[in-house]
Amino acid sequence: MFKNKKIKLFEAFAWIWSQHQALLNLWFKVDIIWISDWYTDAIIAYWLKYLNLKPKKIDKTKILLYLSKYSLSLNSKIKAKNLWWLSNDKLSILCQVVKKYWNLDIKNLKWENFIWKNIDLFTYSFPCQDISQQWKQKWFSRWTQSRSWLLWEVERILKEVKNTDKKSLPKILMMENVKAILNRNFKGDLDLWINELNNLWYKSTKPFVINAKDLWEAQNRERVFMLSFLEKNNLKDFKIEKIYKDKYIKDIYCKNLIHEKFITNRKFKIIEKDKHIWIKKAFLDWYSNFNAENYVYYLDWKSPTITASGAHSRVKFFDENKNIIYLNAFEHLKLQWFNDEEFYKKLVKIWLTENKIKFLAWNSINIKVLEEIFSFYLL
Repeated sequence: MFKNKKIKLFEAFAWIWSQHQALLNLWFKVDIIWISDWYTDAIIAYWLKYLNLKPKKIDKTKILLYLSKYSLSLNSKIKAKNLWWLSNDKLSILCQVVKKYWNLDIKNLKWENFIWKNIDLFTYSFPCQDISQQWKQKWFSRWTQSRSWLLWEVERILKEVKNTDKKSLPKILMMENVKAILNRNFKGDLDLWINELNNLWYKSTKPFVINAKDLWEAQNRERVFMLSFLEKNNLKDFKIEKIYKDKYIKDIYCKNLIHEKFITNRKFKIIEKDKHIWIKKAFLDWYSNFNAENYVYYLDWKSPTITASGAHSRVKFFDENKNIIYLNAFEHLKLQWFNDEEFYKKLVKIWLTENKIKFLAWNSINIKVLEEIFSFYLL
């Protein structure tokens, strides 16, 4: 489809550049038209990788006053009341990004951000908190005002663009979210969303599930994707079985290929262990009153789906010396195919904690999965 291998990208809920990196891995030349995300750590991480901005000397009082006009969050959940605790370097970068992409909060995006930009791909991995089974399911209908409700801000923006200049509508849209979005409880909202896209002249694929482990990745991670094409008929449906037929990989990608021996991991005492289902996990009957915390996984097989909180944010496994250790932050990044050690070191250098880096990894999309989707639909 894009034979010249150039693509103009608009990432809503951009996080830390999964879509961008997948396109680069496929040798696309990517032109960042816009990014939208209000989480300060994610914005700074995006800067570290792609925006080539450097910290400058600042007047902290003036910068804080300037940034107070914008919606930024220190935890990705609520607007920050005060950014005072951020370092001068972080504030400098945030200020530069805001000046470059002044509407970072999806609620503040307007048609002006799209008009005459000739956008090829618009991605929207909207918040999953009110859909995921890990959280209280508050739905994502347009009447709830939940965090997952932000999906309908995408509809608002696209309607504004269509009513202003229909030629400025993005050519392709890509949605990503947790598998729970396909549950019966959400069918009405999802069907309504697809119908609204149809009214906006987009023809959508059927929502499809890809598990990263089925692409020989080290993590058991299911996610739902849907692509929508502007005025396009005869859509191809993504079929994971086709990849199995077209590719043959001898070695299954397992945790032993992401384990970083040079980074310190918290160790536990050696214990008796039992083998369980295909994911090869053992149960520590002495460790915790919560069953999920008692599981330890084998290095020569798959990791469970990493999460932002709970037991799967603290995945334990047996290393080659039979110790029980936690996956560290860089290993969490590598589970999503962020294999750039220099990027990880930059995150550490700007004082992002292990837990904060794990949080960035958890909320990202597996890059190898994106590569398969983009190869199927964009090449």
